[in-house]
Amino acid sequence: MAALQQAAGAPVKRRKGLPGGRSLSHQVVAFSFVAPVFILLAVFLLYPIGYVVYLSFEKWNLLGTPTWVGLNNFNNIIFGAFSSDFIKAVTVSVTFTLIAVPAQVGLGLYLAVLLERELRGRAFFRSVFFFPMVISFTAAGVAFKWMFDPLVGMIPAALAPLGLTFPNWHADGMWGMIIIVIMNTWKVAGFSMILYLAGLQGISTELYEAAEIDGVRSAWQRFRHISWPLVMPTTALLVITNTIGSLQAFIPFFVMTYGGPGGDTTSIVYFIYNHYTGETGLASAGATLFLLLVLAITAVQLTITRRRETVA
Repeated sequence: MAALQQAAGAPVKRRKGLPGGRSLSHQVVAFSFVAPVFILLAVFLLYPIGYVVYLSFEKWNLLGTPTWVGLNNFNNIIFGAFSSDFIKAVTVSVTFTLIAVPAQVGLGLYLAVLLERELRGRAFFRSVFFFPMVISFTAAGVAFKWMFDPLVGMIPAALAPLGLTFPNWHADGMWGMIIIVIMNTWKVAGFSMILYLAGLQGISTELYEAAEIDGVRSAWQRFRHISWPLVMPTTALLVITNTIGSLQAFIPFFVMTYGGPGGDTTSIVYFIYNHYTGETGLASAGATLFLLLVLAITAVQLTITRRRETVA
């Protein structure tokens, strides 16, 4: 008994090394596991971003030696000869994002709620709606371009016997944007559906049973008071990721409309692409401004999401 009391009162001896008793060798082993990730991030992410920012202060056409011009590229984009084109490209990207993100998230949520129930052939329909995610954006863009072609497209041909004329979206920027949004929503909504299905299936049935006892009986009331609040984290994730993806959209505009007509479907990334070979410094300045825009929008979205979670 005395030996136990003496042992209990004895100070705990720690191994010499880092705080918490961890030796330096253990820390080296731990960092050796994560070091490849940091190296890859530095080589393929941080260095390219830093190099683009550096080129934004240079005048270069990929030939010869770059010339330092300071803020001249930014001045040309914001206030100079290219300001109208860049502002129009920003407007196109923001407009596309404001239309596409609600469509992608809303359709994904609707499909998830519909296919979360016990339905015959549920697995088949889930696969069908997720299948567009497997197709590349290039293939999807080409398919929709031919399908909606005003002259030989399947959709205009089907409307012709009904006396309906399909608009020439190649010559109308508004309709061109609508067709691109339709294609993009068809392509991406399946991803939102899968995430929402995971969130809905994670909700305990006991919550629905308790709510039914409290008088929540209709499907709309169960969705409004239980399902929707509990999938808000999924909604926040989808809004942020889809916003970034929509702002970075390039292939749909490139494949379907070539940025036309008159630049009405020229996105920010398309603007950077158009000036990359001839005015690399100008394109890099546009990419830098685009990076700042995406970071600002993401920061605002994260702030709003955290405030809602704190209030909840």
